[in-house]
Amino acid sequence: MENERSGKRRHFRWGRVLLWICVAAVTAAAVWLLLRLIPKEDENVDALLDSPVMLEQETMPATEKATETEKRNVVPDPGIDVQLLTINDYSRPGEKTDALDYIVIHYLGNPKTTAQENHDYFESLKDLQDTSMSANFVVGLKGEIIECVPPGEIAYASNSMNHLSVSIENCHLDETGRFTEETYESCVHLTAYLAEEYGIDREHIIRHYDVTGKECPLYYVEHEDKWEEFRDDVMNYIEECRNAAG
Repeated sequence: MENERSGKRRHFRWGRVLLWICVAAVTAAAVWLLLRLIPKEDENVDALLDSPVMLEQETMPATEKATETEKRNVVPDPGIDVQLLTINDYSRPGEKTDALDYIVIHYLGNPKTTAQENHDYFESLKDLQDTSMSANFVVGLKGEIIECVPPGEIAYASNSMNHLSVSIENCHLDETGRFTEETYESCVHLTAYLAEEYGIDREHIIRHYDVTGKECPLYYVEHEDKWEEFRDDVMNYIEECRNAAG
């Protein structure tokens, strides 16, 4: 009986040993399989991250952004004194233009007045409330330039062209309306600066006369050759600036 019990105990112990051996074998196999699978997955991930397609997709927006450059105005700022009018219904309505397709040249028709005096008159219209008048820029007798209304905003200067243009009023000494040398030179430089800035060509540099038939600017209506010379001087100055900029 004792031998029979002893045999049963030995058989039970060997059964447990075999069970643990099987468990250990299965565990070892699972670990071995897991160790083989993990590196492969990591290699695939690394390969995917290093692939040219992924790099190109991630860097393309930055590359495109880097190659986008804004057009630089090669014509120097002619020395604009910014004195913007108060937004009001009579001289600066604060409305955006539909486009900037034209530069319109004017004369003030008020001899010997200065750019500052005309700017101040435009500003006073908000209080006088008896007429509507202004300009984007006024060029003075000594060549000074005052900005009254920023380009891209409507000024009350060019009638039906107000919503498509930027306007330049010019001071003059007498009833002929002829500009002083300083006024002429500043007007040429300002017109060239604006033409280059907004991509306006020679044929879109016009007179108030070309819009309504009003004799403005008077001297350059009565002397057509001088008007064409003015436009030539503007384009020649732009070309000079481009050449100087390389």
